[in-house]
Amino acid sequence: MTDLGFLADDGLVDALLMEVAGLLHRLIENDEAGSIDLRAMPLSPSCIEMLKQRLGPGEITVMLNAAGRSEIHETGFSGVWWTNHANEAGRVIAMLIEVATVPEILRANIDDMRGSLVRLPASTNIARNRRAHG
Repeated sequence: MTDLGFLADDGLVDALLMEVAGLLHRLIENDEAGSIDLRAMPLSPSCIEMLKQRLGPGEITVMLNAAGRSEIHETGFSGVWWTNHANEAGRVIAMLIEVATVPEILRANIDDMRGSLVRLPASTNIARNRRAHG
C-alpha cells in the first residue's frame, strides 16, 4: 500500500475505503480474498474509530478462543469483515479488514476435518452399544 501518512484522518479513511472497494471488486470478479493489516499502518485511534463508523455494523459477530481471543465482525458491507486477534494476555496482535466470503480463520482445516471423520462414527449410539455389548 502507498504511504498515506500525510493525509488527515478523513482523507486516510477515504483512501482505505477505496482500497476495500478494490478488494471487494477482486473478490467478486476473481474469487480472490484480500485483507488490509491496520496495525501495519500509522493510524490514530480517531482514524480507526472513524473507519469503524464508516464501515458500520453488520449482522454477524464471531468470538473465538484459540491461543487468545479473536473477534470477527461483519461490517455493513457484505464480504467486508473487521477482525481483531489478541494474544493470551489480551493484547491486540492483529487488526484486519478482511474482504472474503468467510474470514480465513473460520474456514475448517482439512486435517482437523479428517480427524473428525475418524472420531464421528465412534460418537454414535451404534458404536456405544457395540462397545457395551460386544
